[in-house]
Amino acid sequence: MFSSIWFVPVFLGVVGLGVVGGFLLVRAWPRGVAQTPEERAELADAPMPPLQKRAWLSLFIGLATGGTITYLLARNGAVAYWENDSFRLTVTGIFIAGLVLYAIVLLSGVAAGKRNGTMDERDRRILSHAPNAQSAAAILTLAAWMISLAEHFRAQGAVPVVYLYWIFGSVILMNIISQAIGILLGYWMVARHGEG
Repeated sequence: MFSSIWFVPVFLGVVGLGVVGGFLLVRAWPRGVAQTPEERAELADAPMPPLQKRAWLSLFIGLATGGTITYLLARNGAVAYWENDSFRLTVTGIFIAGLVLYAIVLLSGVAAGKRNGTMDERDRRILSHAPNAQSAAAILTLAAWMISLAEHFRAQGAVPVVYLYWIFGSVILMNIISQAIGILLGYWMVARHGEG
């Protein structure tokens, strides 16, 4: 399938950089003062903040949208997407529906929380660190696409235009998923290490 013996090591290198980047993101996250077992138990018993609930729901929306589109594209292929208008519109509709749900659940929820004062300083701090995960995910998604497509279409000398749509959509979906992961990672770090 791939024309170069360098594909596997380079692709694994990109995945390895993603793992190392995730590890460094966790290590660089601001840490608070060490918590006592009583403080950890109290935090574990506290109700889930609204931002954290919205992040879980956004993660589900992003994964469900991405999984459904991936399944449809893998099952029908690039040619069907490019030539069959109804299939392309179905995929586009699923994509847009996922974006609208994400905007309703997370973006409008964050805006409402800022307006009505339900977001505390911890929520704002966690939200401010979430873009770190988003930028890393976008770069890794682009790197994976570029390596895969360059190797797959090396003999043809050009990548079909249809893949530009797929690259765009996957980066947008990874942006949604990684923002939710960044928020959830922030709450996980607060639960483990306290507020930094």
